[in-house]
Amino acid sequence: MAVNKKGKPVPTNSNASKDGYFGVVKTFKHKLHVCCRDAEQFRKGDIVFLWVYVDAKGLKQGFMEKERGSVPIPTQQWLSIIDEAASLGANWLVLSLRDALNKCAGVYEICQWAQRVHGMNVGLHLKGCTCPEKDEVALLRKLDRKKTKLLMHCPPGKMPVAKEIDGITVWIANPQPDGEKPKCQGAARMIFVNEKGILYTCGLVEGKEDYRIGHVFDECLKTVLTNPKTPRKVCDDLHKVSSGCDGCPSLVTTFLPRMRRMP
Repeated sequence: MAVNKKGKPVPTNSNASKDGYFGVVKTFKHKLHVCCRDAEQFRKGDIVFLWVYVDAKGLKQGFMEKERGSVPIPTQQWLSIIDEAASLGANWLVLSLRDALNKCAGVYEICQWAQRVHGMNVGLHLKGCTCPEKDEVALLRKLDRKKTKLLMHCPPGKMPVAKEIDGITVWIANPQPDGEKPKCQGAARMIFVNEKGILYTCGLVEGKEDYRIGHVFDECLKTVLTNPKTPRKVCDDLHKVSSGCDGCPSLVTTFLPRMRRMP
């Protein structure tokens, strides 16, 4: 019963109080149902990898927003993608660099954000590069070396010339021979974004319109990935190891135990 400042009872509208109480309970149950539904769609571990293609131009200019023709701050665009992916469970970020590392200075801020804010492991895939230059190694020292890996293309079955560069572990970017069926963990566990902000099922089918699943400006990643029409699997005819698999985190991490045992 409600009372006034003098401690005397005052009349209340019991029906209104009950309606308010049950209204709160009903709202809470609805929100709980939504959370459970979302958790079912994205159970812990469903999304593990964020694989991003980057180049010097994309890092400087960002993604062109088609609706308004404007370009938001480039770095913030990349960090937002990492934030979204991390919220869905991603704990691995692999950046495949189309240009030399010393031309993509923006990757360091991106990597630091992923490591410091979200505790993510980071792989830097150096496409067409045998070894980073001295100035690039100096920048790599700014990253958390325990959470940083360099991915480099090598002949199948062989380790890179150096297994470690200044305390950073070197992994094979192409651990499986071309033409074989990929022994990966599947595209459904990964988010792939190219340097233009276009989302594809995975890097293997980048550029194929049938596997284009959206753009980072279209909708949030969660909406795109939970759309039942979104292709989350590559057909068997295309699902073969090729250069498009180089640096794929879903593939590379499958071979980690084997890499550690190699001489």
